[in-house]
This record gives sequence, C-alpha cells and structure tokens, in this order.
Amino acid sequence: MKQLVNACELAVGSLSVGLAVACFAHVTLVRWWTRSWIILRLTPSAVQKPASVRSCDSSVSDFLDAIARDVHSGYSLNLAFVQCAKRFPHLSWWTKPIAEHCVQGKSLAIAISEVGSVTKNADFSLAARTLAVASNGGYGIANTLEKCASILRERSQLINERNAQTAQIRLSTSILSWIPLAICVWILLHQPNTRTSLLNSPIGLLCLLCGMVLNVVGRMWMARIARSSS
Repeated sequence: MKQLVNACELAVGSLSVGLAVACFAHVTLVRWWTRSWIILRLTPSAVQKPASVRSCDSSVSDFLDAIARDVHSGYSLNLAFVQCAKRFPHLSWWTKPIAEHCVQGKSLAIAISEVGSVTKNADFSLAARTLAVASNGGYGIANTLEKCASILRERSQLINERNAQTAQIRLSTSILSWIPLAICVWILLHQPNTRTSLLNSPIGLLCLLCGMVLNVVGRMWMARIARSSS
C-alpha cells in the first residue's frame, strides 16, 4: 500500500511540474520570449560576441560598398581604402595597420600580406582576400567589391535564418533537460525512502550518475545537431 502511495505521489508530482512548466511557458514565455530574444541567448556567437563586434561584422559590407563608390568616383583603390578607413573608425583595429602601409606607398595587396591575418572571422578574411585581388588591377574593381559586399550580406541573412530555425530546438532541449533534474530534486526532498535508497547505496548512486551523464550527453548531442543544421 505504501509503495502505491509513493507511486501516486511521484505521478502527481511529475504531472504538477509538467503542468506548471506548460502554464508558465504559455502564459508568460509566449509573450516575453520572442524569436529575437531566443536567438540572442541561445546562439553561441551572439552570446560570446559583444555588441560592438557584432556591429563591426555587419558593417564590413558597408565598408566595401564605400570603397567601391570612391573607386567609381575616380579614386585609386589605395586612396579609397585610406579614406574609408577614416570614415569607419569602429573598424580601425582592422583597417588602421593596412592603411598605414598604404600611406607609405605600398600596394594594398602587399599591405594586407605584411599585416597578416588579424582576425579569424570569415567575413573579414573574405573582404581582405577580395581587396588583395582587386589591388592587382584590371577591369571591374568596383564591381568586384560590390559583389563581395553582396555575398557577405547574403551570408549574414542565411546565418540569421538558420539560427531562427534551430532556436526552437535549442529551447526545447534546454527545457526538457531541466525537467528531469527538477523532478529528481523534488523526489529527493519529499520521499525519505527514495532518498535513502539513492544516496546510501551503490546502485542508487550509479543510477544518479548514469542519469546525469545521459542528460549531459543528450544536451551535447542535440546541440551538435542544431549546429550542423545551422
């Protein structure tokens, strides 16, 4: 009879926790957790990067467009790069060393090669390679820069769309992985017999350890799936 009562308490506790989470998510989270809010907190790049770095990433295409406009106006590529570097001070950590070499009379390709790779960001790397190739001369320098800027914008848009598509998966994984932990804590606090059997026996400790390992592995697995799909 006592085991039946414990089973009923466990079922009622599990249902109450699930119902509480469902009601809270429906009443509060639906109104507060917008898609942009979820993406901002669940996307690793958005969490790790400060706002200034994210604005720099989005302005690389604008920087290339500004250089292309100056080239269309008749300026040389070196002079256009130096002038645009002054108009984009938030990119000075990347443009200032290159502009200093250009002022010394070196070509843009040589300046970029001497400065070396200052960042591992794919957008800046693509922009640097495009500028180095365009500095070799030829027809359509401005068009090449405009095309690179268009590619960077399309890439950024695709990344944002993929992050939005996987945001629900990451949110569901986060919630579902915390519910078993909450139920386990509730059981350990309210059921002395279960707490004694789990914490004072090797088999119980092994069950707790296996549950924690499976929970962590499940989170890592779902995070890997979300990253591969994005």
